[in-house]
Amino acid sequence: MTFLARWQQLLGIRPEEGRSVGLFFLHNFLLGIGTILVYVAANVILLENHPETSLPLAYAASALAMLGAGQVYAHYEHHLGLQKVAVRVLLAVVVLMAVIGVLVAFGESVAAAVAIMAGYRVIYLLTNLEFWGVSAVVFDVRQGRRLFSVISSGDMPAKALGAVLAVLVHHHAELLWLLLLAFGAYVGALLVVQATGRSHQVEVRSAARAARAETVATPLRRWLGSSRLVGAMCLSMLLLAAVTTGIEYVFFINVKEQFHDQAQVMRYVGTVLALTYLVAMLLKLAVTGRALDRLGPRPVLLALPLVLLAGFALFGVRNELGQSGLLLYLCGLFLVQEVLRRAFFDPVFLVLFQPLPAPERLQAHTLAKGVYEPLGLGLGALLLLALPAGLGWQIGWMLLLIAGAALLLYRTYGHYLAELSHAVGRRFGEASLPEPDPLTAANNPADQNRPAANEAEVAALVAALANKKSRAAATTQLLALGKMALPALCASLQSAGAAEGAVVRRVAYICGQLPTPKSRLALVQLARRPELAYREAALRALRYHSASPTDAPVFRELLGQELRLAQQLLHGQASSGAGPLHHALGYELKRLEQRLFGLLQQLYPPQPIRDAQRHVAQATRERQANALEILDNLIDRPTYQALQTLLELGSPAAKAARFDRLLPGAPAAFARLPEAVAERGETTFTDWTVSLALRQLPPARTHLALLQPHMASASQLVREAALAALEYWAATRPADYQAALTENPDLAALLMHHAATAHISAADRVAVLQRTALFAATPPNVLSAIVPIMQEVDLKADEQLFAQGDLGNSLFIVYEGQVGIFTGTRQLATFGPGDFFGELALLDAEPRSATARALAPTLAFRLDQEDFYDVMEERPEVLRNILRVLCQRLRRQNEASRGPV
Repeated sequence: MTFLARWQQLLGIRPEEGRSVGLFFLHNFLLGIGTILVYVAANVILLENHPETSLPLAYAASALAMLGAGQVYAHYEHHLGLQKVAVRVLLAVVVLMAVIGVLVAFGESVAAAVAIMAGYRVIYLLTNLEFWGVSAVVFDVRQGRRLFSVISSGDMPAKALGAVLAVLVHHHAELLWLLLLAFGAYVGALLVVQATGRSHQVEVRSAARAARAETVATPLRRWLGSSRLVGAMCLSMLLLAAVTTGIEYVFFINVKEQFHDQAQVMRYVGTVLALTYLVAMLLKLAVTGRALDRLGPRPVLLALPLVLLAGFALFGVRNELGQSGLLLYLCGLFLVQEVLRRAFFDPVFLVLFQPLPAPERLQAHTLAKGVYEPLGLGLGALLLLALPAGLGWQIGWMLLLIAGAALLLYRTYGHYLAELSHAVGRRFGEASLPEPDPLTAANNPADQNRPAANEAEVAALVAALANKKSRAAATTQLLALGKMALPALCASLQSAGAAEGAVVRRVAYICGQLPTPKSRLALVQLARRPELAYREAALRALRYHSASPTDAPVFRELLGQELRLAQQLLHGQASSGAGPLHHALGYELKRLEQRLFGLLQQLYPPQPIRDAQRHVAQATRERQANALEILDNLIDRPTYQALQTLLELGSPAAKAARFDRLLPGAPAAFARLPEAVAERGETTFTDWTVSLALRQLPPARTHLALLQPHMASASQLVREAALAALEYWAATRPADYQAALTENPDLAALLMHHAATAHISAADRVAVLQRTALFAATPPNVLSAIVPIMQEVDLKADEQLFAQGDLGNSLFIVYEGQVGIFTGTRQLATFGPGDFFGELALLDAEPRSATARALAPTLAFRLDQEDFYDVMEERPEVLRNILRVLCQRLRRQNEASRGPV
């Protein structure tokens, strides 16, 4: 690993983000140089011209200038677009630098000093709005948490350098050289912004969202935004800005009183600033991201006001410190305030805006930085001018304001979670499951006169669920019986064998629609069974039940089991290479993710979990990031870190290593992957994964006890793979096979029967489906469920498959030969090996619009609608892929009918 890669890994920068972070870091570095040099020039002049009055006046004038500049920026940001505004802001800053240079060269009055400070504040505001505006639309909320502290640290070394230069300044002529350097830095920042625009799409775009349940009153939206989150953050920014203004003032004034010589004043102030910026940079790079990961936004956001409250409380011991001790206290207060604000508060404060839609996000930035921070600066100046000049009065009002800011920031976190929920909610209407509708005699007047069914009748209805023709009617009748059917339904769940998956899924569905304590208990017990397919069915049904705290320990235990299995699967993937078994384990991990979300719905508020689950699979980065962020703030840290590892991109080896850190203990069960999968079998895995593992068993580790259970599997895939493994074992280890044959003489007959009856194997049928466009994007783990319903159709040349007008209820896939589609004598189409036709019949049985006839001896597979519905019930991915292919065909037909545009 290169030095750069190690450095990026240490800072949490992913390889694909390296260029972006570098550009933004350089951008902020150049802005920092320019801004701190103007700040130094302004303070050198102000501290020479009666700072007791000139500083508050400068603060007030700066507030007015910033308010005006903020409004101008907001206007052009709305009308010109962010990319153009970013360039024009820096051009305006370059012009403003020239004006400040003239003031420094020729103005030595208090008015000139105040104007220079106001110019500095306007430059600070505009560059801040430009930089964070571009950052807000380039990075999403998850990247913001990891990267905002890194990219915002770019100005720290620049400001430390500027503070050191302040120590060396002894004459106004030297300030002009500093301003010239600042001018060059802003020109460099302009070039970096243009490079950023060429490599990133700096656009204000966001997906449409549903209306907020709670919003700000319409007359106040211009000043507080549409979201309560924005209002709370802006008001807290106002109070904090007033407090930081007061702290800066009392620190500068006391330094001036302690050191009467101007050179000493600048040396002391410059040293403190340099130390502040260096410490802030180190904390930003090394601590902020990790603190956010471990603690979450609220504690990190509250660190500044709470520490300042503690600092103000220490003011009572000032009389024991003396004059030099008082200066040391104020210096510490200033340093801590600056470090916490720059290293923790500012990056996290900006992250909280990220769940907002992009236009609101930029409006919120502009409000907070362009309106409320200047208002806070003005409020601080007003209080400094209006209240008595004593330090006790100044500490008093700052104490009150910081307490109010702490309260607002504490409530801000709740608004942040609400905004995250809104970001991942459905666009239209409320994202909620339909209410269960148990048609019981107790709550359905139409059924109050229905005679009660006896136990035998209910048992017969439950048994009828296994029959394709009777299951729909049986389901309806069992739902109508309601609570009367529950004893038989619960008993069937408890006694169900491993081969009764279809019946268990339907019984679980009915129990889900009858939400009573008894049906919930039966489903919880089903979820605890070792068969993971049964756990999936139980978790789907439990979505219709209210969560019960008494069941939480059960679901915590199951959650732990699933995470351990994920650890083992990742180790298995890492050791399997890029082959079919590797991809099969990837599908098993996807199933595991779905079970994890089902378990989380039983442990946490279910609706936000469902919304997050829906959005983590979205293609848009912003939706994925918002979904991960709400999970991060909703579920416990270890579970979130494990889930995040599964959901995010990365190599199986890297993910397995992270799981090893989260779940200590080596996953020994998957040290030998094929054997481990074979031992667990279909209890844990799909039949496709088991079949692949059986075919890859090394002969040295194969034994009859491992293969024998799979020879009796209900899955044709697994049976064939077990027999193939047995044949390979017999050929490569004849002595072991002969010993097994002595104990089990039926083995030879079993192998002979398998060889004699083999035609088109189950594995070959999966391969046929994979070569078919309709199923090409469907994982083979899912296609294996279609194999049992594939019926062979042998056709002679010119033999008719179906006639025009026949009721269509089957899809056909050509394996060998050719089939022609005719209307009368006119041939419309020809289908060869791998082609399919009649797919609409799977979804809607209608009369055939044409005749199908074999053009040569043909072997095809037929999939009937009724059988296919069963598969779709078990594996919804099949339906999704069919709909996707049909939509693509319809789109192509529409484009063809419109012709060239």
